[in-house]
Formats: sequence, C-alpha cells, structure tokens
Amino acid sequence: MKRLCRDIADAVGDAIKDYTNIAEGGAILYKGADGTPTARLDDVAEGAALRILKEDGRSIRLVSEEIGTIVLGERPEFTIVLDPVDGTYNAIHGIPFYSISIAVGGSDLSQIYYGYIKDLVTGDVYSAERAKGAFMNGKELRVACKTNLDEYCVSVNGCTPLMNFMNKNNKRIRVIGSASLELCYVASNRLDGFVDIRSHLRITDVAAGKLIVEEAGGIVTDDNGAILNSPLDVRRRVNIVAANEEIHKELVTRLQG
Repeated sequence: MKRLCRDIADAVGDAIKDYTNIAEGGAILYKGADGTPTARLDDVAEGAALRILKEDGRSIRLVSEEIGTIVLGERPEFTIVLDPVDGTYNAIHGIPFYSISIAVGGSDLSQIYYGYIKDLVTGDVYSAERAKGAFMNGKELRVACKTNLDEYCVSVNGCTPLMNFMNKNNKRIRVIGSASLELCYVASNRLDGFVDIRSHLRITDVAAGKLIVEEAGGIVTDDNGAILNSPLDVRRRVNIVAANEEIHKELVTRLQG
C-alpha cells in the first residue's frame, strides 16, 4: 500500500509542476462532484493519480473530490479516499503549503486503516497504519504533551468566539490553508491543535490526517466531541477538532460555551 501511495504522490507532484504559482493553474474548468469549482491544477493532479490507479490493476473504489466515487474493476478490494491537491489556493498563488492526501479503508471515515500525506513542497511524508503508529519520513510522531493552555498554538477556522478567547489570553492562532497538512502538524507537535467548524471540510480533506493524529496519540472529533464517522461521500461536510487530550477537552468546552 505504501508503494502505491508513493507512486500516486510522485505522479501528482510531477504533473502539477507547470501549474503552480501561475494563473493558468487556477483556471476553472467545471464543477466537481463535491459541488465546488475545479481548477486546472486539480484536474491535472486527479488525472495523474487516476492513471497510476488504473495501472495498478487491482479493483478499487475511488472517492476523489473532482470525479466523485468510481469503481475500477469489478470487485473492489478496498476504498481509496483521495485529495490530489489539498491547498489548491496556496499552490496556485505561490504559497508553499499544500499536499496530497491518500487514505485507505472501508465504507466509512471510522474504517480508514492507512493514511499517507505528502507535503508537495518539502517532500516530507507523513503516514500511519491502524494500531501501528504514525511517522514522518520514518520517524515516529507524538502529539504535543502541553497542558499549560496559555502556551498553545492552534490553527482555527470558522469560530470567532474561540479566536477572540485565544487572542485575549495571548494564545497563538494560525490559519495555513491545507487541512491535511495542518493535521500532520498536530501529529508532529508543530501545532497544538486544529479546529475547523465552517461545515466546509470534505472527507477527502481529513480522512488520512485523522488517522495520523490518532496514531500519534491525539484525539479527533467533531465540534461536539463526537466521533467522526461520516460516510465516504465527497458531498458530505464535517467539522473537526484535533489535539492532545487536555487541549482537545478545552477546545470543545470553549466551542460549546
């Protein structure tokens, strides 16, 4: 599975080189299956990934932002949840923070058992397998162990009261623009938490990152603290809170308050 994910990521990275940091990459071609406009860069990236999957030869159920859900072959052995470029705006505008996210599992977000995310700028690879830990470039990851809430740094999207509370208490806020990479930053102790409650994120944005955070010892839920168990459908939207146990508890409490 790791080799397949690596081959997909390499193909996508090569395919989009001529479409980053230029206006042409942002040209809108059509509306994708997820209901949002598809830029040329996204279309090129998904085409490269689909080519690798077809060459693999196995029967696969693919869930991807632009194409939606398709079945390659007759009896799918597993489901791949793909976001060919997470952070399209960043990629098009020369902001060096975007990735490819690949998750492997069954029919539900809670059934993902392998996650692979590659930073398409630095080349860093984050991966996790259920019950076997999370890794960055082969080095095991652990979420932050902070309990002093005055020190934490969280990426926050879509919650003004929480942002106001954090600013008032001198906590650090970041909004970086690639949910999958931001989840990896939580797993690798670069961020202490990630919150996005805009009802905007798709399962393709979070499927791999969720597993990586959990395997690094973190907790990932919706904004009510409930388990994320959304069907693998690109039209569905999810809210997310990811952090270590103590910070997660504080964030959910603040969101509820």
